[in-house]
Amino acid sequence: MRVLIHNSDSPHNRGDRAILAGNVELVRRRWPDAEIVSLSQYPDRDAAWFGIRFLPVSPYSTGIGDLFALLRAARGADLVLWGGGEILKDYTNKLGLVYWFGKMLLVRTVNRNLVGAFQGIGPTSAGISKRLIRATVDLCRSFAVRDDESREKLLAWGVRTPVVSSFDPAVVGTVQQPDADVLARLEATTGLTADRLEGSIGFGVRRWFHYKRSGWIPFRFLPKRFRQTGVDSERLVTYRQALADLADRQVERWDADVVFYPMHMEASEGDAAFAREVIALMQHGDRTHVVEADAFSPSEYAGLMSRSRLFLASRLHSAIVATIAGVPAAVLYYVDKGRLFFEQMGQQAYSKPIESALEPTFVDDVTALLEDLDGQHEAIRARLAEGVATMATALDADFAEATSHTR
Repeated sequence: MRVLIHNSDSPHNRGDRAILAGNVELVRRRWPDAEIVSLSQYPDRDAAWFGIRFLPVSPYSTGIGDLFALLRAARGADLVLWGGGEILKDYTNKLGLVYWFGKMLLVRTVNRNLVGAFQGIGPTSAGISKRLIRATVDLCRSFAVRDDESREKLLAWGVRTPVVSSFDPAVVGTVQQPDADVLARLEATTGLTADRLEGSIGFGVRRWFHYKRSGWIPFRFLPKRFRQTGVDSERLVTYRQALADLADRQVERWDADVVFYPMHMEASEGDAAFAREVIALMQHGDRTHVVEADAFSPSEYAGLMSRSRLFLASRLHSAIVATIAGVPAAVLYYVDKGRLFFEQMGQQAYSKPIESALEPTFVDDVTALLEDLDGQHEAIRARLAEGVATMATALDADFAEATSHTR
């Protein structure tokens, strides 16, 4: 069995890596001897991390040579899985939908066994966007989504392809407890020692309130002078200061270091740079660290997170990785995917819209949530383990259903 996984931006995005790791695991469970290939401009590094072969191609490349390499691999595969995070939506831009329709149309031309693998359907408002999404999904033999609301959207927009509602595949990822080598790399790159990592407070936060929603051009391709508006800039300043105040409060409340876990490593998103901006505003910046060096595999990264006492996320997949690592977490969701995952886990009480960071009671409110999580620490950990196990079992069955439509 030869399987090509067209991943999302896993070369630069640790959240997409968690998704890819989950999809690889699901393929291996269904076909233990499968030959799996994916895409990365860092093929040797990622082959060592994932244990599969990588074409030396960026998942987002528009180069003619890269496209031909992809199509050759797709033609030789028995199954093409198109998996990622929240690829189909227009709240960030509309041009991406044109890109995915054109690319998947070409893939479908050379291999009819194209399956959507556990994607989320993000906020979408324009009629043309909904039609593009419908047309793209209908290129697939079947399409698995990670929540019921995504399935309901697709059905409401007239999708004809069978749609399977499931969960985020990142929950079947593995957690490798940090050994001496990992801890040495951590200290060498961040200055964070093993004793200060233990019981730290994890932050997985992203920049927000910084671009106009639902334009045509992806934010990463906009000239710098067009990336902000006055309103967004003011809200971003408030949000960033609120996170700094919150981090200071956690240092004082728990007498623990705060560790920032960037998820998106690409400069256009800049999670690590944003973490440093937050730290610059803190009173206790000397007790904060950023795991910035991209030197840890997905399972190693999860293992580092597992040493946290508590976790706060605005990047959803940092919360998901913390969850599989057994760390009680709260999320500030900027779109529905964060809210939905916490509802699926029965943890909706610990999710808040990111706009709450603009309120004067934000630090007190989130600190109270974290205190409540800590007060029920063992019960929460048991609930997380049960939820992850339930999702993993369902994912196996849903993956089998989605791929049963191929021939």
